[in-house]
Amino acid sequence: MKRSIISKDGVGIAATVIQKRELYLSRVITDLPTLVFVKKGIKSLKQNDLELDIKSGEAVAIAGGQAFDVINRPDAGEFEAAWIAFHPNVIQNYNSNLQTLKDIETAFIFSNITSGFSDAFRLATESITTDKIISDQVAIHRATEILIWLGEYGRKFKVPSPENTSKKVRSFLSSNPGKDWSALEIADRLEMSEATLRRRLSSELSSFSEILIDVRMSLALSLLQATDRSIGEIAREAGYDSASRFAVRFRDRFGYSPTMLRREASRDRNGTILDRVRT
Repeated sequence: MKRSIISKDGVGIAATVIQKRELYLSRVITDLPTLVFVKKGIKSLKQNDLELDIKSGEAVAIAGGQAFDVINRPDAGEFEAAWIAFHPNVIQNYNSNLQTLKDIETAFIFSNITSGFSDAFRLATESITTDKIISDQVAIHRATEILIWLGEYGRKFKVPSPENTSKKVRSFLSSNPGKDWSALEIADRLEMSEATLRRRLSSELSSFSEILIDVRMSLALSLLQATDRSIGEIAREAGYDSASRFAVRFRDRFGYSPTMLRREASRDRNGTILDRVRT
């Protein structure tokens, strides 16, 4: 069976990550609010002084825009986790009538998961990935049910909103990581001069090139972990005509070559497609 990352417009993105041995990945950024359901092994997240271990049968809700160091620890030779990233509109619609639930600022673990949650997660995932005809209304309803389960624990996702220039730039670049972006084009979209853009990014300890590389490497990491696409295809999807240059960038960012990560993450090699959610 093909492994893939699939999105449904206005609903979200779904995928499964599989690893065969423990790997440490630094500063993995979650752009959209995401719920990860660990099925085998342990997922460890670290952000400054915050350290979380999510065990098999538990789930973690991660706020959008968070960066964690991640270790996926296999059990009996395999780690497996499924995730859903929620479209902002789904969260906005669910939150519109809620006042009592506490916002998830970074991440929140919930355990003692019942079969009801497992069934809801399966249906929400299928509503995004299925080839069957499911209306947008039904798909949104199923994704919203996951948010309702989260609400049973007294928590809710905040609606994603770019708060600074770096996040706004990242949002534009994430819409099409493989595009030949320029700082001038992004500055035009933000209705400012290129000099102003670079000055604001510098004040936030960032730069256009750093954000572009990170967005592309984040896409590549997801594709390597959750799909069976070839490394050459992934390099092109991430905006690199040269697979060797892509490999150097990836190793510099995560400390592993794409080949090593793929060897630990894949079962089959049948090829897949990636469809992006449009925000």
